[in-house]
Amino acid sequence: MDTTNSSTNTDMAYSYMVGVFRERTNAEQALNELKQAGFQDTKLTVYDQHPAEEPPVESSQVNSGMRVLVHVLAAGREQEAVGILARHGANNSDLPFGTDLSHGSIVASQDAPNAQSAMS
Repeated sequence: MDTTNSSTNTDMAYSYMVGVFRERTNAEQALNELKQAGFQDTKLTVYDQHPAEEPPVESSQVNSGMRVLVHVLAAGREQEAVGILARHGANNSDLPFGTDLSHGSIVASQDAPNAQSAMS
């Protein structure tokens, strides 16, 4: 492991975004839009808690225990990537620590609407 520039490695770790989808077609649409937007390092994987039960490859629905993950390296473009993932139905996006998704934008946790109302 390269430890010569640990701050860059840490910054890159927060630049990897993951969208979790229940439907493969939505994940594929998000992946295609990410690629069209110029994101180079993208990948789609199917996570199955029960690997013996594999769905047909052409299936757009995933069974209840399966999720389709879209991974993207979004260095400097995290908000854009999360917006694309959320727009296509990601039911959770891997947001950087200390941030929330509010109306399709990444905001600092204390700026999120729920945090503001909780503080009053």
